[in-house]
Amino acid sequence: MSFRVAIDTGGTFTDSISVDGKGNLITTKTLTVPRNLAQGTINAVDALAKKNGLSRRQFLQNVETIVHGTTQGTNVIITRTGPKLGVIATEGHADVLQLRRVIRDNIYDWRKPFPEPLVPGYLRVGVKERVDAQGNVVKPLDEASVRKAVAYLKKMKVQSVVVALLWSFLYPEHERKIGEIIKKNFPKAHVTLSHKVLPAIGEYERTSTAVINAYTAPSTADYIHTLTNFLTKEGFRGQFLFMQNNGGVETAEIGIENPASLATSGPAAGPPAALAVGRLHGLRNLLSIDMGGTSFDIAIIDKGKFITKTESLIADHRFSLPIIDVDSVGAGGGSIAWFDATNTLQVGPKSAGADPGPACYGLGGEDATVTDADVVLGYISPDFFLGGEMKLRKDLAEKAVKKIADRLKMSVVEAAAAIYKISNSVMADAVSHTFTKRGYDPRVFALVAGGAAGPTCALKIAQELYISKVIIPKYAPIYCAFGMLDVDLIHDFTRFYHADKSNFDLGKVKSLYKEMESEGLQVLEREGIPKKDRVLERTMRIKYWGQFRDVEVSWPGGPITNAAIAEGIANFHRRHRELYGSSDKEYPVEFMGFGLRAIGRMPKLQLKKLAKGERNPRAALKGERNAFFEESRGFVKTKIYDGDKLGFGSVLEGPCIVEER
Repeated sequence: MSFRVAIDTGGTFTDSISVDGKGNLITTKTLTVPRNLAQGTINAVDALAKKNGLSRRQFLQNVETIVHGTTQGTNVIITRTGPKLGVIATEGHADVLQLRRVIRDNIYDWRKPFPEPLVPGYLRVGVKERVDAQGNVVKPLDEASVRKAVAYLKKMKVQSVVVALLWSFLYPEHERKIGEIIKKNFPKAHVTLSHKVLPAIGEYERTSTAVINAYTAPSTADYIHTLTNFLTKEGFRGQFLFMQNNGGVETAEIGIENPASLATSGPAAGPPAALAVGRLHGLRNLLSIDMGGTSFDIAIIDKGKFITKTESLIADHRFSLPIIDVDSVGAGGGSIAWFDATNTLQVGPKSAGADPGPACYGLGGEDATVTDADVVLGYISPDFFLGGEMKLRKDLAEKAVKKIADRLKMSVVEAAAAIYKISNSVMADAVSHTFTKRGYDPRVFALVAGGAAGPTCALKIAQELYISKVIIPKYAPIYCAFGMLDVDLIHDFTRFYHADKSNFDLGKVKSLYKEMESEGLQVLEREGIPKKDRVLERTMRIKYWGQFRDVEVSWPGGPITNAAIAEGIANFHRRHRELYGSSDKEYPVEFMGFGLRAIGRMPKLQLKKLAKGERNPRAALKGERNAFFEESRGFVKTKIYDGDKLGFGSVLEGPCIVEER
C-alpha cells in the first residue's frame, strides 16, 4: 500500500492527511510546537502512522510523496530571529529600505511608526557604480569600493550579504562581479543577488524581497535539512515537496535555493483546496474562507483559477514575488475578546494561539476566545472536539466569558453571543472588502468553508453577502492539508520590458520568452516532470499610458504574434473595467513586463465515493443538545448528526449540527 501525505503547520494546530491508492483518507490534527516547528511536523507524521495502524518506519517506507506547508519563514520575519545581514547598494541609495514606500495598513494612523528594516543603517553600504534605465553603464563598477565595503561588513560579522543595485535586472554584470568579490574575500558569507530573486522594476520592492530571501535562508535550510534527515533515517524514499507562496509546490532542494518562495507557504493551499472541491461540484467561481485558530483567510477563485499578486507585506516588509491573493484578518477560533478605550467589545486580532490556547483547552488560558464562546453556545461539544481526541472544559469557557459578561452587565450566554456576532461581522466585512476591491459580485460565487472553525461562521457570512450556495467539505478542519494533495509544481519567471506602441519590438519579446521558457523547462526537467505533463502559461503586465499601477493578464500560448499580443491587450481592457469600472480601448497602453508560469502537472486527488444515503438519515442521529440561535433569541433543542454516517443525498432539517471525526 502506498500513501500520499500532506502536512500543514498552522499557528495553533498542525493538520495532516494521508490518502492510499484506493482513495481512503486518514486525517489528524495535532498541536503545533511553536518553539520547534520541525518537532511538530514529526508529531504529525507519528499521528498519521498510528491512525493507519503502522509504525513510523512502516508508514514512511510506504509513502511516495509528502507535501508540506509551513509558517517557518513568516515566523522568522515576525520574530526578527534571522541572521545578521548586510546590504551593498549603489552609492547614494543604501537607505532605500529606510525610505521605503508609504504603505500602511491604516494611512490615517500617523502615530504608528514604520517597522525597523531587517537590515539596520550601519550595515547598509554603497559602492561606486551606475546603470541607467536603459541598462547602459553610466559609471563602471569601482572594485576597490566593493572590496572596502566587503571588508567592513566582514568586520561587522554579518552572516549574509544582499547585493541590490539600481537597474541590475537590465544589466546584472555589476551584481555578479560583486558576488564574486564577496566569495573571494568573505567566503563564509551567504550571498543574495537581487536580480536573481526579482528581475523586475521597483528598487525598493526588489531590495526588500531580496532581503527577505536572505533573512529566511539559513533557518529555511536548517528546517528542511532537519526534516529531510529525519525522514531519510526513518525509511522515507519518496518525493518531499513544499507548498509555495504562488499556490504550487516545489522540491525541497529548490526550496533551499529559493527560500523566499516559501515565505508565506502556510495559507497558500486554501484556494487549491476550494478549487478541488469546486471541481467535484462543477463550480468555477468560488469564495474560499479558511478560519483556523489564529487567522481568517479569504481568497477568490475566478473561472476555475486562483488569483495571484505581486504586491504584499510580510510583517510590514514589502514582498513582491508572486503570491496567492489571500486576504487575512485576525479572526480565528483563538481570537481574544477585549475592550478598547471606549469600553467597546472587540474580538481579535490578538490570539491565544496553541499555547496557552482558549480557556476551554485547560492549558492555562484565561481570556475569552471565539472557541470559548462556541462552547458556551453549544456549537462545539466539549466531548467531541477533534473527534473526541481532546476534551474541552466548558466550566473554564464559562468562567472566561463571565469576565466579559460582568463588564457588559449581561449574562454569560449573552456575552458569548456578542463575541460570536462581532467575530462574524469582522469576517463578513473583510470578505465584502475582498470582493469590492477586486471587482467581483459575491452573489455569483459559491462559498467553500475551510478550517476547523470555518463551518461555524460560514452561514452567517453567506447570509450577509447574499451568497446562496455554501459547501462545507468533509475535510474542512484540515483544509489546507487537503488542498496540498491537489496542487501542481509551479515556477514563475518574469522579465521587465517597457514599451508602447511606438517602440514595441516583437523580436525582443520572443527573445525574452526564449530565455524564460528555457529556464522553466530546465526546472521541470530537474524535478522529474515528464514532457507530457509540462505546461507553460504566459502573462503580461500592462497599463494605460501614464498610470502608476499595471495589471497582469494572461495571453495565448503558441506562436508569439502581433495578434496574440492584441488579444492580451483586449484582456487588459476587460480586466481594467472589472477592477476599476472603466476602460478605454482608444487610449494608448504601456507594456511593463512579461511573465511565464511553468507548470508540472501532478496526480489529482481521487476521493472514494460515498454510498447513497437515506433522504431522512435517522441512523446518523446521535442525539440532541441545546444550542443558541439568534433567530430564536435563545437556546433551541438541536439535533446532532454523525457526519461519518451520512451518505450523499441525505437531507437534514434544521436546526441541527453535524459532527465528524
